[in-house]
Amino acid sequence: MVTSWPPRHCGIATYSQDVVKALRKEGHEVHIVTFTDCKGKKGDKFVHPVLKVKKNRELVDAGWDHKLFETIARIEPDVVHIQHEYGLYLYDDDHSAGLLRPFFKWKVETEIPTVVTYHSVYTVLDRVEAIYMDVALELTNACIVHEEYQKNNLPINIGRVPNNVYVIPHGAKDLVPFIGSKEKYGLGRKKVVGLIGWWEPNKGFERVVKVWPKIKKDLGPKAMLVVAGDARPGSSSGQIYKPKLLKAIEKSSASKSIKIITGSFSPEQYDEVLSTFDLMVLPYSRASQSGNLAHSFALGVPCVATAMEGLKAEIENSKAGMTVPPGDDVELASAIMHIMKHESLRKRYAKNAAKYVTKKLTWGIVARKHIALYQKLIKDLAEERRPKKKENPF
Repeated sequence: MVTSWPPRHCGIATYSQDVVKALRKEGHEVHIVTFTDCKGKKGDKFVHPVLKVKKNRELVDAGWDHKLFETIARIEPDVVHIQHEYGLYLYDDDHSAGLLRPFFKWKVETEIPTVVTYHSVYTVLDRVEAIYMDVALELTNACIVHEEYQKNNLPINIGRVPNNVYVIPHGAKDLVPFIGSKEKYGLGRKKVVGLIGWWEPNKGFERVVKVWPKIKKDLGPKAMLVVAGDARPGSSSGQIYKPKLLKAIEKSSASKSIKIITGSFSPEQYDEVLSTFDLMVLPYSRASQSGNLAHSFALGVPCVATAMEGLKAEIENSKAGMTVPPGDDVELASAIMHIMKHESLRKRYAKNAAKYVTKKLTWGIVARKHIALYQKLIKDLAEERRPKKKENPF
């Protein structure tokens, strides 16, 4: 698997850890080909940190794709699986086009099926994204997306109907909330509305801070807003957004009821912080789907989210929260207050969230879907390369 990996703190690394653990639990050997800052934890097996990066995580060598191809050749896998985000494979602002070269070589020089999971596929792709997806789909054996709407909208964006797109949902852990997490973070018997994740402009956290005084007044003295996370290392937009968010919190008339938990959390710390939430809010302005939403469901935390892309689909399918129109602060505040004021409704949403994970999203389910796809691709490629008998024309 080609991906980012711990100790790098990013959503793709966390996702990959979970899916790899589940695949190994099913009895499969998985090697990780990754970046030089992603050497893994002590005791991690089969981790190959060969792709050199700078401090800002940009790739150093123009020929990094050759190193990737050589490393995969040395491992001799049955399948190559790439976890894709455009920012992961950038070299000199090339739109991650360097990844297309090994895609081409795997297709023409090897008998190894290639699979790519795309973590950022929007309803409307820009010109670069549309061209990239069109070319990549031609060069690889399978494309995985997490939501049905992503598959349905790809033909509109690339001008053809690809036959190698598969939907496998973002997995979620089978978890129980951390006991005593509220007490650990000084939240005691508070009713907690939470925001968590990388602080980026598209997350819209400042919108919840803006309406929080009204929400606090309506919910009463036990209500607390938790803002957890930090600016992503190497993200210029995050570094600009962070002081703006902190200033908005400082200037809020309800600042005493807003708790900031700053950090690049490990998966365990993340789950512990999330366990303090009674309700999570995802007021995003742009997102294809959210790992934060899957994690909240795993811990039985209901959610208020923007009615867009995969967020809307998951909330509706799970019946584990409410969605609000993009950019509508009045509806956002109203939804938060409605759920937090009606405990029986909040508990029903929480129960639905946990049930949805158990039936649809556990990593065991997701791993078995991956394995079935790998087996299909291996079989298809063997059939394709099997010598065909020449038919007698007479």
